[in-house]
Amino acid sequence: MGKMQVLLPARRDATAWVYAAAGAVMIVVYLVTASAARYMLPVVIAASVVFAIAGGVIRNRPPSFLPWLLFAAAMVPYAVADAIWGMYQVRDAEVPFPGVADILYLGSYLLFAAGLVTLARQHSGRLHWAGWLDAGIVTLGFGILSWAFIIAPYLRSELSAWPLAVSIAYPVADLVLLSVAARLLLTTGKRTPSILLCSGWLLVLLAADGLYYGTMATTGTAIAEDVSEVGWMVSSLLLGAAALHPSVGWSTQLSDGKERMPRKRLSILIALILVGPLIVLANVGDIRGQPADITVIVGMLATLSLLLVLRIAFLAQYAQSRATEARTQAHYLAASLREQEELQKQLSYQATHDPLTGLANRALLDQRLEFALSRCSASFPAALLMLDLDGFKEVNDTLGHPSGDELLVDVARRLTARVREQDMVARLGGDEFALLAEGVDASVLCDYTRRILDSFRDSFILDRGHSVRVTTSIGARSITRPTAPAEALRDADIALYRAKTAGKNQAVLFETP
Repeated sequence: MGKMQVLLPARRDATAWVYAAAGAVMIVVYLVTASAARYMLPVVIAASVVFAIAGGVIRNRPPSFLPWLLFAAAMVPYAVADAIWGMYQVRDAEVPFPGVADILYLGSYLLFAAGLVTLARQHSGRLHWAGWLDAGIVTLGFGILSWAFIIAPYLRSELSAWPLAVSIAYPVADLVLLSVAARLLLTTGKRTPSILLCSGWLLVLLAADGLYYGTMATTGTAIAEDVSEVGWMVSSLLLGAAALHPSVGWSTQLSDGKERMPRKRLSILIALILVGPLIVLANVGDIRGQPADITVIVGMLATLSLLLVLRIAFLAQYAQSRATEARTQAHYLAASLREQEELQKQLSYQATHDPLTGLANRALLDQRLEFALSRCSASFPAALLMLDLDGFKEVNDTLGHPSGDELLVDVARRLTARVREQDMVARLGGDEFALLAEGVDASVLCDYTRRILDSFRDSFILDRGHSVRVTTSIGARSITRPTAPAEALRDADIALYRAKTAGKNQAVLFETP
């Protein structure tokens, strides 16, 4: 039986770094070797990127193969152009300009741009104006630098039309790549290591291009050509490592709020607006003596400022929508809190009240007794009455439980009407009721119980037209000292039993032995 070999994440990560380390060794060899053969090392690195991308795509299976296939396709003419350039260097011959190598380089830049566009669509989603505005501001800011240090010097040179067009095509292609890359970076939420390596590839590539073509435009020769060459090789290695890293197969997420503008990004965008005035103030390349260059820079500054105003307008609109959303959420939250408060009130009421009659239940009565009886005295007595209906069972048996429930509701209504507002009437269960009256002494208690008995003289008229007559038996206890609720309830219940056995429809006062 064959064994299945599982490649652990750490080993998968190592592939990208081993590739980058091997390339770094080749770069070191390029720098320390004096042989003309070293000029072929960039060809080896560029060609290796094609195989690295192919291996990374097969191994890591990114969400979309198309951008990486375009990158691999772009590296093919790039490597061929490096081979042409290297062969001229090996023979110590001047590289034709413009030549086949330049056409191949520019063709590879078009494929790079196509790959970045598809990668941006994959990672950034649909068209979003806020992201494009940020990308446009970044592109124009660097476009001013490119104009001042590369394009304008080329235009003032004595180059003929074809060499001039090719010379200007390089910085323009760089700006296109920068624009697409800026949208990718500014609208992607969580950036994977693969995306960061891609960003490093592009930034190093653009920096090397800027150094090479900037010195060519201003001095007529490439200063520190080896530095640019090392930059191009490093950028190629970063692209290959990005394809080999397992995070190329991870799904990414959009930025949480594309309309938002972090403080750091806003500072960068504002700094880019200052690039043009600083170039003019520093009189770079005697630019103040070139009205046409000033006009172009002012035009780009105006466009950049317009984009920034639009971006701030988007930011204000986003802030307003978030404020509206926050107010709506606050309204819903307040409504939810009110509903929760009402629900809590209902639950609290249901926990302390009888669901049928709406009177206090035994739990609430016990709470009230605990408080009231603990402060009783001769000057501030209390009375506890226990009531049991006479003849209720017959009503239930003859008319049914619905009629019995209706009768209990009417009894609760009559009891509530005959007592004071501060007195508590409670239903203990079945046809048993209790009544707590504070400030009622023994001399008043007889009249109090008589008033309750009188409330049962009239018959009860039920909904179906049935007229029933029930009475009640009452056991009362007068409390003139702090007393435990259980003791008071026991004594009142004893008095109630005596009232029942004495013939019902009467009240008996518990006498303390």
